[in-house]
Amino acid sequence: MAEDQEKPTTERRIHVLPVELLDRIRAYQADNNIPSEVEAVRRLLSEALQARDSIDDIMKQVAAQFKIDRDLRNIAKEVLTGHTRVNRLEIEDNCVRFGMRTGDAGSISKDGTMQVGTVDDEGYFRLGENWPRARSWTDSPAPELDDEIPF
Repeated sequence: MAEDQEKPTTERRIHVLPVELLDRIRAYQADNNIPSEVEAVRRLLSEALQARDSIDDIMKQVAAQFKIDRDLRNIAKEVLTGHTRVNRLEIEDNCVRFGMRTGDAGSISKDGTMQVGTVDDEGYFRLGENWPRARSWTDSPAPELDDEIPF
């Protein structure tokens, strides 16, 4: 019965923050006309986490959105347009390509095929490696396998 219920989309947390940090959050809130302090904190956390995203992190988000909505324009809107590390976006009828500030690039086609590669300063995409990447023998095993070893 409990397994049929979906996970909640939000969770209440209480964090103790230094006054200086709270002052900076309130200044950000005022500068951006954000109605609530909670929303200001959400946006700041989201931007900070996006700043850490790699090409694989963004590709996972694109793949997850594709499972929800196969419309490529909506995927671009929901995942890519507001992402702080995405600086180039091309939307075509059968494909969406995006480039990151790091020079990494990714694409998804209408049939769900995903590729990664690079993009140069002129905006030329060099895509060709299928994503998700195949695991190689040099990759370390998944951590959950180590948890099952009885010794």
